[in-house]
Amino acid sequence: MNLQQLKYVLAIYKEGSITKASHALFCAQPNVSSALKSLESELHIRIFDRTLNGVELTPQGEAFISYAVNIMAQVERLENIGNESVEIPASLGISVSRASYCTQALSLWMNEEIRPEQPLSLHFCETNTEKVIDQVFRAESDLGVIRIPAFYESYYGQLLANKNLCHTLLMRFQMLLVMRRDHPLAGKADITPDMLKRYTEIVHGDHRNPSMTMARIDPLLQETPPRRIYVYDRGSQIDLLKTLPGAYMWASPIPEDILEEAGMILRSSSMAKVYNLDLLIRRKNSPENTMAKSFADYLKKYAERLANEADNCSAEKEIK
Repeated sequence: MNLQQLKYVLAIYKEGSITKASHALFCAQPNVSSALKSLESELHIRIFDRTLNGVELTPQGEAFISYAVNIMAQVERLENIGNESVEIPASLGISVSRASYCTQALSLWMNEEIRPEQPLSLHFCETNTEKVIDQVFRAESDLGVIRIPAFYESYYGQLLANKNLCHTLLMRFQMLLVMRRDHPLAGKADITPDMLKRYTEIVHGDHRNPSMTMARIDPLLQETPPRRIYVYDRGSQIDLLKTLPGAYMWASPIPEDILEEAGMILRSSSMAKVYNLDLLIRRKNSPENTMAKSFADYLKKYAERLANEADNCSAEKEIK
């Protein structure tokens, strides 16, 4: 096994076919096919299943790829350590399910933990749970945050283990309603499904499956709200909540200063019966990344503090 073979196999995985990989590598397709066959023969495994549309990873292939990306990342670091006269930019990739507190934690962490003159190459991607898992698995991101209903914890735990990923609990919470402070329902003692029917729900477009959306709130609520707008970024989400009368959205706990600035409030509801989990994920046995560890530790403490504040706020409302 050599580095060129690893490079070829990772290109096949990234491009989805041997033909596309050969084009991306600017080399002949027979050379790429030969390298793959030689590697599979040497290791006595099958990395890919060939299909009409290209290739798909086998279970053995998934394990192989998780190690291969780590090896190539280490090789890249070795190639860059020779130039000691210039401080090499620290690299960090983060993929998260859309959550305001993750973005806020990132800003606070950089202000508190990163030197102003520190060279830094940071990639921050907000997307859905499936893409977060894939980006961490592919080593496109060092860390990921996924959001799942608690009753899916066992399933996702096994899925992550199969991809050689480990996870840590960040936050356990019930979904909350976010709306303008002057929303007609803002002062209600409780908010029921019937009350929400006349208003527009803002939904993340990556979760267009109604059953999955409701699974985060209450799986027994089968009826999809009649008025919905699907959005794909938090900027549009906030703008619509601020400018569209009666708009609302289900969300995780949100830092108070973000709510204050946007003129929003969070409301708990008896509708929300399901607990959700935000999990921090990373690759097992990946090269030590000091910056990734620093942010992971900061995010865990920040999420824990935010969850405690949300619990205390809910308890105070119940007492009143």
